[in-house]
This record gives sequence, structure tokens and C-alpha cells, in this order.
Amino acid sequence: MSFPTGSGNRSTPWIALALVLGLLGCAPEEEEAVQVGLAVVLVVDQLTPELMERYDSAFRGGFRRLTDGGLLFSDAVHDHAITFTSPGHATPTTGVIPARHGIVANSWREWEEREWQTVSSVADPETRLVGGDGSGSSPRNLLVDGFPDWLLQHDPASRVVSLSGKSTASVLMGPRGFGAAADDDRTHVYWFSVGSEGFVSSSHYRPELPDWVSTFNESIVDRFAADQCWEADLSADVAHLSRPDTVDYESDGIHTHFPHCPDHDPYDGPAHFLSRTPALDNATLALAEESVRALELGRGPAPDYLAIALSATDRVGHEFGPFSREQLDNLLRLDRELDRFFAFLDDVIGEGGYVVVLTSDHGVLPLPEYLAEQGGDGLRLTSELAEALEDAAEGLEGQPGAEARDAEAESAREEVARRIEALEWVEAGMTLETLASQSPADSFVELYRRSFHPERLSGRMATYGVEVRLVEGTLVRTTGTTHGVPYLHDRHVPFMFYGAGVEPGTQTEPVRTVDLAPTLAGILGVTAPEGLDGRPLF
Repeated sequence: MSFPTGSGNRSTPWIALALVLGLLGCAPEEEEAVQVGLAVVLVVDQLTPELMERYDSAFRGGFRRLTDGGLLFSDAVHDHAITFTSPGHATPTTGVIPARHGIVANSWREWEEREWQTVSSVADPETRLVGGDGSGSSPRNLLVDGFPDWLLQHDPASRVVSLSGKSTASVLMGPRGFGAAADDDRTHVYWFSVGSEGFVSSSHYRPELPDWVSTFNESIVDRFAADQCWEADLSADVAHLSRPDTVDYESDGIHTHFPHCPDHDPYDGPAHFLSRTPALDNATLALAEESVRALELGRGPAPDYLAIALSATDRVGHEFGPFSREQLDNLLRLDRELDRFFAFLDDVIGEGGYVVVLTSDHGVLPLPEYLAEQGGDGLRLTSELAEALEDAAEGLEGQPGAEARDAEAESAREEVARRIEALEWVEAGMTLETLASQSPADSFVELYRRSFHPERLSGRMATYGVEVRLVEGTLVRTTGTTHGVPYLHDRHVPFMFYGAGVEPGTQTEPVRTVDLAPTLAGILGVTAPEGLDGRPLF
């Protein structure tokens, strides 16, 4: 399959910002004035350092440019336990941990009106979808401002754009305020909707799509996915870098090898096919180019912000696993698309006129069967998990649940935790009291504390006030793989800077994704709030 690629007048005085080129204490003799017109934040969903290293020899495009010409922080992690998409995008954007910004998972439970309510991270029934039908999304559950808010407060001439294949990613990388209520054109937040067959927004941000987005959406499925199968585009000298093309624990267990077509299961037509293949990132990057053109990003009197959350790697990884033939093909296609995108920025803004940050929202567990084949520990659980956890709580249903804060409830939670820990594939059970305490604890408890908000409980035993940590290598999914645990395969992520004022090299000092926002603020001369969990790295 050959997925297609993408291709007003603001005043153009650049803002000159002094950026010290020395990194982490290694300062040069003089400061050098650097013109930064645009900050581009790329979050490649489910991208791991292991994938970058394994396929490094095959990269010739955008990944090659970032790796060879950028500053790589080789020991970068998410410093929280619940490693899902929503907290993974909110954390680097705000510079604080999930316990503080409030996005503790993709969804969680809240005790309201004497019953448990499930809350999705960005769902907002008080808004409407713009460009489609139904309710919209907003950052109403996000408790703090992030870098795009700091930038807009710093200079009213700045513009911020956030794009993704997922609403969670684009909303949580965008501004918390400055939406439609502000009655301005400074903020643009869009994501791909299968039902609408195009990129949509929310009435939180604007009353209707601008013409340039509506025009882009015309026949988007036909341009990027319809009537095309996804064929492997791999030469013999790189194909061996992945696992063999098919194993029966991929995808739906049937469509486990190339080609993959819109009329195959598990795809439900061309638009759904687009949303789960490399075509999604192609469309997202093409819309990014349109936003640079239409809004003249990077060419105005103040620095602009462009967040691009690329979702295809996550969709492909969940179905086929991180070392699958499909994931290799997907990443090489993304490598080429990023190369085109950077060349576009060079042409329109000028090489050295923008800065790029690349990271990921989380990692992923390799397929358990693959781990076992390699001599490691891997276990796939299905229905037995839910049954065993329910058995652990048997006889305690009448006890006060997680909403109660008395001695009887605490005792009941401790009993559930003890029963859970007796299961051979459970490493630990942690009660609400343990997570809320400030007492000394092991490193895993500390990670869960950074993901803990007392009114927003996530996890399989949330209604009992107990968090469960499974044995490393244990997966609860029938086929494919997932993420969400505090082990390094889910927390270790790529983290690199490229462009204006960045000296190439590799830093081995441990850093955290909360460092992204304050570092970007330093590069653009934006004042960051005090009391962040992250720190500026330059």
C-alpha cells in the first residue's frame, strides 16, 4: 500500500531568544542569539527506545535526522505507574505528575450520588462535537495549565495547534483555557473521528471548523485509505529485523499477516481501517502542514506551538506487538513521512527556525509468547483474572467500599489486598490508605502514589480501594499486547530535542518526561509556573 502524503499573512519579524547552548552545566564561553519561530512537540504513541535501537540501521529519514542531529536523553522515563495514553500526554505537557494534574488514567471511577461513576479523561457531555455529531471533548478534568497555556499568557500573538488521531492526545496536549469562550483564533485542537470520516473539534474550542480544516476533510478517506490494502514495503535487508510476519496471537488470530485490507476483520470499513494503519499518521502530518500554511505558524511576531500526537504506532502495536513485521513497516513509513515534514518546515520556516521535541506517552509489553520464546517470563491471562479478583473480594461485598474512610472500611481493604497478593501472578496489592500515605515505601509504591488521586480511582479493584500490581510479563488480553504498568518496558521512552540552539549528542543522566514542558519554556523564553515536578534540562 502506498499511503498518500500531505503537502492570510502574519507579519514576519522573528523573536530573537538567547539560548545557552551548553547543556546540563557545560556552558560555552558566549551565548548565541537563536531565532525560534515554532516549537514542534511530537509524541509517537507507544514508541519505545528498544524499537528505535532495533530498527536504527533501517532509518533513513526523519528518525535519522533526529538521531544524528539532535540531543538524545537515553535514560528518560515516565515517573508514574499507570502508563496509559491520557496521563502520558498530560504529564509532559504540564510538567507535573498525574497525582497533581488529575489525569490518572484513560478513565477512572468517582463516587457520586452514592454510586460509582465511570469518568473518561476528556469526555465532556456539556460540549458538542464540531465537524460531526454527538458530544465533544474538553480538558475540564485537567487540574492545571500546561505549556500551551503558559505560551498564550506570555504573548497574545502566539498560536497553539494540537493534532492527533485520538481526542485524548490532542486535547491533553492543547491548552486548558483560551477556547471558544475567549472568542479568538489562537487555539486549534483537532482529532480524527471515524464516524465523521475527518478531523473534528469541540465547541469548547470553537463553534465551527475553519475553512482550511473543512477543505482538508473533503474525501480524506478516499485520499488516504479507501480501496487500498496495506502491503509490506520492506526490502530483504531490513525485513529480518522484525519477527516473522505471522503468529496466531496477533490481531484477531486470523488476519495476522500482510496484506491487510479495509474489508478484512478487525477493520470496519475504510475510515476505521485508516484509523488503525499508517495512513492515520500520514493524514495527521498532512493536516499539520496545512495548519502551518493556513495559520502561518513560525512566521509571526511571537513563537508558536504545534503539538502532533501520532497514534498509528499504538494501534499497530496493540494488534501485532512491538517487534512484528507490521510495526517495522509502520515505523519505516513514519520515518519517511517525518522526513517530508521536516523538509517542509525547512522550506517554509527555515532550517534552524524551529525546535522539535520527540517523546512517547508510554511503552509496551512485548507479546508474552515472544518473551517466552526468548527465554524470558511471559504469561497471558484472560477471564481467570477477573474471576480470581472477584473471588478475593468474596464475602466482603457488604463492607464499606472505597468511598468510606473509617476503620471498618480500612480493615476490609487490607483483607482484599492480602487475598489478592496470594495469587501467583500478583506481585502486590496496595490499599487506598497506603497510596495516600506519606510514609516510606518501595519504589513501586512511590510510582503508584504519583498516579493516585483520592477522588479518582482507577484499576481493576478500584471500587474496593485496592490497586493491583501484576507480576512483570503478565498480560491481560486475548491477543496482541498492551501497557499500563510501572515496569520499565512501559515507562522508558525516547526523549530528544532537535533544531534551533540544540547541540547534537547523547546525555545519559536520568531525566523524566515532566522535564519536557519547563525545558521547552526555557528555550522559548516563556515563564513557567513555580513548583513544577519537572526541571529545565538546558
